[in-house]
Amino acid sequence: MELVINQNFYELKSHEMLLISGGGDLWEAFVGTAGAVCIAVAPVVGALAGIGASVVATPVVGVAAGVGAAAGMVAAGANMMDWATSR
Repeated sequence: MELVINQNFYELKSHEMLLISGGGDLWEAFVGTAGAVCIAVAPVVGALAGIGASVVATPVVGVAAGVGAAAGMVAAGANMMDWATSR
């Protein structure tokens, strides 16, 4: 952010004013919401992946698949939320 001082006032671009006032880009709001949804459904995805893998293979594989799927969903959601809020 580049600040230009002109007679004791800071000149901001419209995007910078939206960030200060709490507004923002519609795309950022969409990505942040999608990230929150990914994190919220991670336990369900993990449980379904674990059940499916334990039916096909052994329960140990099912637990590993469930934990891996849930961790992947949380990581993806956290990455989306970080992108949406760090701009």
